[in-house]
Amino acid sequence: MKLYYTKRSPYARKVRVVALEKNISLDLIEEDLNSKSSDLILCNPLGKIPTLVLDGGRVLADSTIICEYLDTLNTTPQLIKENVKEEIVHLDSLAKGMIDVAVAAFYEILKHPKDFNLQYLDKQKETLKRCLNYFEQHAAFLKDLNMASISLACAIGYIQFRLPDVWSQNTCPELVQWFDQISSHISMVKTVPSI
Repeated sequence: MKLYYTKRSPYARKVRVVALEKNISLDLIEEDLNSKSSDLILCNPLGKIPTLVLDGGRVLADSTIICEYLDTLNTTPQLIKENVKEEIVHLDSLAKGMIDVAVAAFYEILKHPKDFNLQYLDKQKETLKRCLNYFEQHAAFLKDLNMASISLACAIGYIQFRLPDVWSQNTCPELVQWFDQISSHISMVKTVPSI
């Protein structure tokens, strides 16, 4: 299987972490977002990152769908356990939403470095802080490695990387302790984005 990705994409990082945790080998093809390869465009005309091309040629082009597919390939570990599936799927979608908000906030700064919309940016940061507080209250579901914990770890990693003030101002001691622990997983260490 081939994965088109960028090192800085939190969505692609989630896929890479899932693959590493499940010991699934992927042929990694790093893309440049400013000039996407013709191979990527050929298999996914949207040019979305990440894109997974299965061995038979089928294409999956959404991190949630890709991760759910990878989770079906083996059961070590099972990242969406049947007995807590609803809660894991719910928390996973919230963590993915955090990534969406953080990416939008970062792109606002990137597009308008001198005159970004401060009101918009503050609103996005408040949303992220609210979500961090929500996860602080639901930290019990993050104790075991699962799809939601991986998504949240990638979300927080991206926030630390792109919006460090949001993470440094949080008041979530359990979440901070949990993130410190999960950040030491080899899958997280191997996928840390570089500047």
